[in-house]
Amino acid sequence: MDLPLILHKKHSLATVGNQQMVNFTSNDYLGFSDNEELKAHVKHALDLYGLGATGSRRLSGNHQVYLETEAHIARWIGKPAGVMFNSGYQMNGAIFSTLASKSSLIITDKLIHASIIDGVQNSEAQLVRFRHNDVHHLSQVLKKYAHNKTDIYIVIESIYSMDGDMSPLLAIIELKKQYQATLIVDEAHSIGLYGNGGNGWVNQHSGLDDVDVMLLAFGKSFGLSGAMLVSNQEIVQRMKAKCRSYIYSTALPLPIASGIKKASEIISERNDLNQKLNKNIRLFKTLISTTSNTQIQPIIIGDKDTAIQVERKLLERGFFCRSVHHPTVPKGESRLRITITSAHTATQIKALAEAINNAFVQ
Repeated sequence: MDLPLILHKKHSLATVGNQQMVNFTSNDYLGFSDNEELKAHVKHALDLYGLGATGSRRLSGNHQVYLETEAHIARWIGKPAGVMFNSGYQMNGAIFSTLASKSSLIITDKLIHASIIDGVQNSEAQLVRFRHNDVHHLSQVLKKYAHNKTDIYIVIESIYSMDGDMSPLLAIIELKKQYQATLIVDEAHSIGLYGNGGNGWVNQHSGLDDVDVMLLAFGKSFGLSGAMLVSNQEIVQRMKAKCRSYIYSTALPLPIASGIKKASEIISERNDLNQKLNKNIRLFKTLISTTSNTQIQPIIIGDKDTAIQVERKLLERGFFCRSVHHPTVPKGESRLRITITSAHTATQIKALAEAINNAFVQ
């Protein structure tokens, strides 16, 4: 369903057309897109560095700010090095054409993000997908396909963007070790929310030494844009030397790159925002029964037309909630995708739950 342009977003509110609504669709999980300290920092960086980077980092666009931010984020995560990209989609679309070859096997979860699938298809590697979060099926896939490949990549997400559930990381690590595979974890929806001072879901699950590559996106909990691959020096240097989307793209604006570093510092210092987010998630789940324990709360409806009708009823009641359909989710699994943030109030969450329940009975 087409909606008018969102003209303004502030805290938990969105103006759609001429109507102000409570926004339950945003990925701005910690409210950082409107964080006063972060905005002040980016404004200062804008005055200091200007707007655009003026070129590719391999030509005129490199700057100490990028190097400092890459080094800082890598240290924060606990990896030796990092390389920044303009977006998560750009990063994910470029990884495998740089790292993999014709003799590579790439195994992904069935519900992996579309950008990862596009990235694999940009390479010459063989792609095989295993049933969502099914470690036994992953084991069967490895047993069937791994024997005639020179290198194997297993690719998962920490938190899946449409179901809000988590990967069985430790069990997958055991298979990674058994087959000497490279394990890649996309932390797009978890970085900033988990771990010590927000340094990630992999860290929270003590998997840092066994996860070879972590993919971070800064358009969600960080409230900014851009992305970063963190790994060992060899992989990072290979990306910087051979990745076409890194070499041939104008670099991320310097104020944004500087803001990424600042956002990580604020996240590390302030636990209150995560505490508020977790409190809001718990409140929502006392009011609506869902299978997710994360900030992504899907309400599976099934029928597409019914999901659209529920979406319209919520919009009429002042709640900006979107329904999601095939091919983004499997056929017959149309849903409301509710996202809870630290900016929501208890009153807003209770009102949304009441509106959802009313939408199903009317």
